[in-house]
Amino acid sequence: MNLLTAYNGLLIRVGLYLLVFWPTVGYYVYSDSEKRGLANSKLRGVALGFLGILGLLIHLALVQRRE
Repeated sequence: MNLLTAYNGLLIRVGLYLLVFWPTVGYYVYSDSEKRGLANSKLRGVALGFLGILGLLIHLALVQRRE
C-alpha cells in the first residue's frame, strides 16, 4: 500500500489542511490577541490555529462576547 494513497488520501488531505490553515489562522489569532491584550496569545494562536476555520470562528465569538 502506498503511503500517499492510504485511506483514500486521508493523510494527504489532513496534512494539506494543517499546512495551509494552521499557520494562517494561528498567526491571525495570535496577532489579534496581541492587539487586544488578551492573555496567552501564543497558546491561543497554536490551539485555535490547529482547529483551522473552526478555531477562527471560536476566536471571533470569544472576542465578540468580550466586547
